[in-house]
Amino acid sequence: MRAETRPDRAATLGALLRVVVAAACWAVAAVLAKHVFDRGVPPIRLAEARVAVAVAVLAPLLAWRSPRLLRPPPGTLPILAGFGACVAAVNLSYYLAIDHLPVGVAVSLQYTGPAMVLAATAVAGGAPRHGRLAWVAAGVTLAGAVLVSRALEGLGRLDVPGVAAGLASAVTFAAYLLTAELAGRRGAHPATTLLWGFLTAVAIWTLVAPWWSWPLAALGDPGVALAVAGVGVVGTLLPFALAVGAVRVISAATAGIAATSEPVFAAAFAWVLLDQRLAAPQLAGGVLVVAGVVLAQLAAASPARPG
Repeated sequence: MRAETRPDRAATLGALLRVVVAAACWAVAAVLAKHVFDRGVPPIRLAEARVAVAVAVLAPLLAWRSPRLLRPPPGTLPILAGFGACVAAVNLSYYLAIDHLPVGVAVSLQYTGPAMVLAATAVAGGAPRHGRLAWVAAGVTLAGAVLVSRALEGLGRLDVPGVAAGLASAVTFAAYLLTAELAGRRGAHPATTLLWGFLTAVAIWTLVAPWWSWPLAALGDPGVALAVAGVGVVGTLLPFALAVGAVRVISAATAGIAATSEPVFAAAFAWVLLDQRLAAPQLAGGVLVVAGVVLAQLAAASPARPG
């Protein structure tokens, strides 16, 4: 049979860079989320608000610029709904993990997701789509994320609900990458995937946590209002658009590996904005993450085995 078609190196590198930029946006959102949590907004309410803000920006923009993208391709609605459910679940589980665990431990648990994607695609696919280099990249980036986020320092304070939430965030992180990749294969444009995914997430949150009980009084603080808007646009709409677009070019597993650069950005932002100095192990972890992303690029651009 014919070998699997691969994008050229320039397209692959561009897709990986988009995921790295998305990881930087998620790191900014984590700082903004911490500000909101400290001012009395529960994690579940921020997870709810971020998708609502994203829809409020995306839907009018599409209606104005590309109305045809408002309608999903035939047969894709179940996949888009699954993508939206994964978006809602990964946001909630990640915030719950942060609420119960040290942030470094929560981040590192979530970034076991790329290895889960590799395992899932290896089991589900007839011929393996990823070679040993991709597995090495996943392990190197995960090790780097653990060092950068100082996860090992929090192992003595673990609790069962927090660990469960962290592992759930890893599973749903992997699932949303896979469903986004599948939606692209079925012909759904990235903007259409985002719109219907976010609408599904809003519908889920409306049932789980009705909007009339949202702590609207907190938005009277301009800092909180701006932070919520920032989480919705900079921390949700923009990075999800970049990631969903990237998995049209590279595999979900490779995108997940590149996204593991988020802890590096989070540590760097803390150093610059909060004057939290990086220790030698954190710097070494940053080097490992960068090396893992480079390995992921090499794995994505290498010739595929016959299908």
